[in-house]
Amino acid sequence: MIKNNIQKLLMITAVSSVMAVTGCSSKQAINFNVHTEPEGAHIVYQQDSSKWIYLGVTPLNLIEEIPGGDNTITLKAMRCGYLEQAKEWRGDELQKESKEKGMIFWTPRLIKDTQ
Repeated sequence: MIKNNIQKLLMITAVSSVMAVTGCSSKQAINFNVHTEPEGAHIVYQQDSSKWIYLGVTPLNLIEEIPGGDNTITLKAMRCGYLEQAKEWRGDELQKESKEKGMIFWTPRLIKDTQ
């Protein structure tokens, strides 16, 4: 009986250790490479419906830790005198594109706001 309990405890400890080492928090480092036409747009991102997080001004090349999973990630480009542009990825799409291309590459053409 004691031997079985010790084995169970060792198994739980081993599984917990593996989960901690592999980053069960499921955050992933994503390389974002964003250019706009024209350059100088402010870039923000949002996960699902959470608050917007500022990334910087284009041209932008940075690595950001993004929570993994089935979340929706939205990038938005904003510049005075131009209409906002946005692009959205599901978590699996973001991971796939990042692995295939080594980065998330987005180049929106900004449209002048005539109003």
